[in-house]
Amino acid sequence: MFKKGLPILLASMLVASPAFAAKHDGAKYVQKSQLVVKKEEAKKKQELAKQKKEEAKKKKEQQMLKNKLAELNKKLSKIEVRVNEVTIALEAFSTPKEQPTEQPTQPQSEQTTEETTQVVNEQDSATVTTTEQSPVVQSDEDDEAEKQEELDQWFGKLIAASNQLKAVKNEIRALEKKVSKNDVNVQALKEKVKALEENVQQNKKKLLELL
Repeated sequence: MFKKGLPILLASMLVASPAFAAKHDGAKYVQKSQLVVKKEEAKKKQELAKQKKEEAKKKKEQQMLKNKLAELNKKLSKIEVRVNEVTIALEAFSTPKEQPTEQPTQPQSEQTTEETTQVVNEQDSATVTTTEQSPVVQSDEDDEAEKQEELDQWFGKLIAASNQLKAVKNEIRALEKKVSKNDVNVQALKEKVKALEENVQQNKKKLLELL
C-alpha cells in the first residue's frame, strides 16, 4: 500500500515544491513572450503592407493628375490657336484697305487726241458708261456677301471655342475635388481659361461691330 502510494506522494511533493513551480512559470512566460513577439511581427508586417499599398495608390493618383493636367493644357493650347486665328482675321477686317493710287497725268498731246476722240464718239461713250456701271455694283454686292459669309464662319468658331472652354472648366472643377484648390497647376489652368474667355468676348464684340 505504501509502495503504491509513494510515487503519487513524491509527484505531489514535486509539484508543490517552489523550484518546480518556478520552472513551470518560467516556461509559461517564455511561451507568452514568444507569442507576443509573433503578434508584434505580424502587426508590423500588416502595417508595412498597408503603407506600401497607400504609397502605390498615392503614386498612381499623382500620375493620373499629371496626365490630366497635360491633357487639359493640350486642349487649352488648341483652343488658344483657334481664338488667335479669329483675332488675326478680325483685325484684318477692321484695317481699312489701301486706296488705289491716282494715274499719272498724261502728256498734252495724248489728252488732245483723247478729247478729239471723245467729242467724235460722245454718244457711244455715254452708252458704254451706262453699261459699265452695272458690273461694278454687282461686284460690290458679291464682296459684301462674301464678307458676311466669312464673318459668320468666324462667329461659329468663336461659339465652338466658348463651348470647349466651358467643358474644360467643368473638368477643372472635377479635378479640384481630388486635389487642393490651391494647387499651383490647377490655378495656372484656371488663369489660362479666364484669359481665353476674355479674348473670346472681345472678339465677339468686334464681330458684332463688323456685322
